[in-house]
Amino acid sequence: MLDFARTNAVGIITRDRDSGTVGVDKAGEPIVKYRLSRRDAEHLHTGVVGAADILEAAGARRIFSGHQAGVGYTPGTDGDRDGFAAAARAAGYGPGQCSLGALHIMGSARMGGSADMSATDPDGACWEVPNVVVADASCFPTSSGVNPMVTIEAIGHMNARRLTARLT
Repeated sequence: MLDFARTNAVGIITRDRDSGTVGVDKAGEPIVKYRLSRRDAEHLHTGVVGAADILEAAGARRIFSGHQAGVGYTPGTDGDRDGFAAAARAAGYGPGQCSLGALHIMGSARMGGSADMSATDPDGACWEVPNVVVADASCFPTSSGVNPMVTIEAIGHMNARRLTARLT
């Protein structure tokens, strides 16, 4: 903790190609099933190794990944990038092997022109649930592959204005 002020994290954002499923159990609760595919795990691995390259070039004294196996190295004294890359690959990217998170989940409630092809109308209003408007990245048609902050803000603004017009 004494070195926390000099600690930095690099977020690796990948655009996963493969998907999971969402179902509903008997109690009406969602059941999410998702496992990182080999292809998507390979892209994540490329990001982990690339982040290590960036950190080493920036002068990092210690580099480690989010693997539960404690994958890391100390540039110039204990290990190197290639050993780190091999250890990260060996540690794996499956459940319980590497910490993962989801940011800006895109396309899970996409906007569209018909209820059979989308979750919401072009204004973000849900086809099946009245009085619910979606105004975030979930209404994208698919993942954009880039940070969507400005696009999310634009959709939020557009859908809020359209909702206001309907309510007034």
